[in-house]
Amino acid sequence: MITSHRTPSADPNRGRRSAWLTRPMTSPARPAPVAARLRSALPPVLVLAGAVGYLGVVPWVDELHAVPGRIPPWVHAALVVLQAVALLLRVRYPVVVFGAVVTLDLVILGSTGGELGIGSFGVILATYALARHEERRTVIRALVAGAVATTVVGGIAMAFGSSEQPLILVFAAVARIVLQYVLPAGVAEYARGRERLLSAIEDQARMAENERRISVQNDLRAERTALARELHDIAGHHLSGIIVSAQAASALVERDPERAREMLQTVQSDARTTLVDLRRTVGLLRSDDADAQGGGDGSTLGPATTPTIAAIPELVEAARSRGQHVAYTVTGEPRVLGPLAETAAYRTVQESLANAARHAPGAVCRVAVRFEADTVELTVTNAASSQRPTSPSRDGYGLWGMRERAELIGARLTSAPTDEGGWRNRLTIPDEHRPDDRPDQHRSDQ
Repeated sequence: MITSHRTPSADPNRGRRSAWLTRPMTSPARPAPVAARLRSALPPVLVLAGAVGYLGVVPWVDELHAVPGRIPPWVHAALVVLQAVALLLRVRYPVVVFGAVVTLDLVILGSTGGELGIGSFGVILATYALARHEERRTVIRALVAGAVATTVVGGIAMAFGSSEQPLILVFAAVARIVLQYVLPAGVAEYARGRERLLSAIEDQARMAENERRISVQNDLRAERTALARELHDIAGHHLSGIIVSAQAASALVERDPERAREMLQTVQSDARTTLVDLRRTVGLLRSDDADAQGGGDGSTLGPATTPTIAAIPELVEAARSRGQHVAYTVTGEPRVLGPLAETAAYRTVQESLANAARHAPGAVCRVAVRFEADTVELTVTNAASSQRPTSPSRDGYGLWGMRERAELIGARLTSAPTDEGGWRNRLTIPDEHRPDDRPDQHRSDQ
């Protein structure tokens, strides 16, 4: 049998890599706790400063003495202080704080004929906090209720306690609604929109970074897979030949020393070829500068040639030199395919012969290449072997690699036992752009 059916074991690090790839990026540094607390306490402090300033200017401003009502100024200042205290909780309970601050402002308006506006600043801050931290529907309902209450209470207070002209009173009422509710809510909505935009930009950047990392990891994984496949094809083929030749030489040492020496020379040749091919493959991991300097032992290695279908006869001859019985036939007019297709075809034959030597020693192998009008078909068949395999069956990385190469070029790989107890690998490579304009020829090498 050419190869085993077992697939390679799962990558044990795949879960850890996926978890690392999907882990979110480090969030930007947050402001220091002290600075955040100072910024949060700034609005209440400003309202409190307004209350203190009001008490400080009352004795010096005559207009404040003419404000209607009999409530002393310190009471109004105390109501503003209560607004400042309530604003300390504006983030946690924005609706409750908004209601409390607006109610205190209504008390000030109602007790001063609608002319004292020292509570307006607290309402502005409460409105901003409400619009920043609550849902839009709740914000609209609260603002409408506050605006209506302010209009009703302020309008009634000014109608009965103010001596200004009606037009001025209407303008003052509208200006109060715009100043206390409309402008703060608009600024808060703009700020929320900016935050959402920045958050979307950060999320997009995070997703782009994750996609980039995933792309890099996928590219790296694909390169490693391709390199592992190449190493397996090269090492598996040559080392299998070395093992077969060494066993044959061991069996011929006593009865045919000359033939044994020839087999040992084949072993040496295969070992050197394997070393050169491995150096060239590992050289793919080096930088361009390192490649330009040649091998690490002072030798200069030229670029590795791309395996081709035309080089398959050399594989057959190498297998025969190791003692395998291989028949080779070509049907149709040979032509050159793309580099990936040529490599896939070459590696499929190489791996099939290596597996035949490993799992079916002494069995006759047949390599057939058929060039048809729109396809190229390669078939490697080995008969059943009566000898014991030279090495135990492994995990089937060879068959796995052949399938990966077939999928890469859109080919079809069929691997199955034959009716006679052997094994057959057939690779069918589509060649749709090939015109059917030349007659078939037949050539065989038995």
